[in-house]
Amino acid sequence: MARCGAQVKLVSRLGGDHFGRLLRDALSETGVDLLLTGTDQSLATGASAIFATGGDYASITIPGAANKLSARDVERARDAIEAADALVLQLEISADTSATAAAMAAAEGRPVILNASPSPEAWSTLPEQLQASVDTLIVNKSEAERLAGGGGIDVEFVKNSGVRTAVVTLGSKGALVFEDGAMHVVPAFPTAVVDVTGAGDAFLGAFVAARLFGARTPDAIVRGAAAGAITVSRRGAFEALPEGEEIEAFLDAANAAPRPTG
Repeated sequence: MARCGAQVKLVSRLGGDHFGRLLRDALSETGVDLLLTGTDQSLATGASAIFATGGDYASITIPGAANKLSARDVERARDAIEAADALVLQLEISADTSATAAAMAAAEGRPVILNASPSPEAWSTLPEQLQASVDTLIVNKSEAERLAGGGGIDVEFVKNSGVRTAVVTLGSKGALVFEDGAMHVVPAFPTAVVDVTGAGDAFLGAFVAARLFGARTPDAIVRGAAAGAITVSRRGAFEALPEGEEIEAFLDAANAAPRPTG
């Protein structure tokens, strides 16, 4: 989001280890405001071991210091949360902590965007306060299946969940968008895949930034898809995330490319 020009404040916890210092420096250089990100000197920074093969990947996540993020930390961030244009959440921290933040934002009419990753066993297992506050849900195919109890997200699921917009990313097959009682498909951009790590994060960041700058959902998804395509074309996770200017250049090139006919 920061690389796409959004002003971002991160509410989290880092460890007092070498990885925490590296991450803090990298985020600061990217423009992320870390005044609300604490440091636990006695704990390790959260990390993931990533196993990539055959155009897909799996990861084992150790939350570390981030697992200690509490409702008290959220309360300290209340002013920032209530003043923000949007609150973005994921589930690598306590769902109860996220629910506290979501309720603060929703009470002020701020959109709450949930990337339900890693996915719980079902949507119904999330705190009711979190379910009631989510405006936009973003998940990949496997996460969507788990949230919906194995059947996959559809229009009926979105209607019953109370979520206004749901986006299911499908990798090279694009994304499904559920909004206003209808579903449509946004195709992916063809690209040479080098490393799929971070593609979902790139999609989420570019999508949210575009929405903040006034883009409608379909246009925001196109920017998210472009960010994902750029990310998978190069190695790494954090370092592979594109700048906003790269996304615009990518879209300009894609729009200028000859289109198949017939």
